[in-house]
Amino acid sequence: MAYPDAKTCASSLGRRILALLLMALCIICRDTKAEEPAKFHVRVGFSSRAFIHVPTEDIKVAIRMLAQKVASKTTGSADSIIYESTRDIERDIKTRKVDVLALMPDEFIYLSNRVPLEPVVVTAFDKDYEVEILLLARKESGFATFSDLRGREIVMPAKVCQYGNTYYTWIETLVMKEGYPEAGLFFSSIRTARTPSQILLPVFFRKADACVLTRNAYDVACELNPQIGRELKVIARINRLAGGVIAIHRDLPEERKQKVKQALLTLHEDPEGKQMFVIFQLHRLVPYRPEYLKATEALLAEHRELRQRIVNRH
Repeated sequence: MAYPDAKTCASSLGRRILALLLMALCIICRDTKAEEPAKFHVRVGFSSRAFIHVPTEDIKVAIRMLAQKVASKTTGSADSIIYESTRDIERDIKTRKVDVLALMPDEFIYLSNRVPLEPVVVTAFDKDYEVEILLLARKESGFATFSDLRGREIVMPAKVCQYGNTYYTWIETLVMKEGYPEAGLFFSSIRTARTPSQILLPVFFRKADACVLTRNAYDVACELNPQIGRELKVIARINRLAGGVIAIHRDLPEERKQKVKQALLTLHEDPEGKQMFVIFQLHRLVPYRPEYLKATEALLAEHRELRQRIVNRH
């Protein structure tokens, strides 16, 4: 069986977000040339979690190439920065050093309560914007609910994988609902792996009891090897989670803010934008709606509440 490895998948995600945002800036700068003789300069920030496993040099090359395209089209300009922590993002938003940000959902939720950020779009892959996470086991295992996995071995995606924090937040929430303060006290063993095959195959070959994976990754695995779909089953799931969020500084001048929004939302209408969608295998950018983050917000809130209960008991 051949599966896309974590480096390929994460690299693809990072390049998609990077290319699409900078391509949007091409459109912004081009459209403002006639109206604004002065430079229309925009600084774009990216969470480093969008570039897990992507070589630094690859990122630099992509930024330089697309920035040159911006310069060649307009008198406008754009630069970008990759942030390693939400603390640094928060600092630069407060000091007006960044205008547009590509964030993971939990980062946006955290920052939106602390700094003036306005969400514009969410990323959408294949079918829609939603991410679904599955807990899988073999059909003949006899496991019917999460409780049945007490004292068993589970394979988890490494935290450095895309959605890594979300996987653990969900599993820890399920563990705490069972009355255990830590996943390590509920499971006999927790293995971590970086690729879908490394996560699925131990369960498929009866070397582990359960594993956690996104619906998209599982569907791809089943297409490559239909026997996986025949022999594994879903015993728990969480859906309607968000993928990536692109937000802008709320205090941008209104005219510029509207141009940024329009550029992002109409990116698919531009010939170069269409080409980028094809090259980077992104289906579309979806206009943000508050309900798109509801499931992620609910998961984070439940996790915090359960954790606080455990702290209070001790």
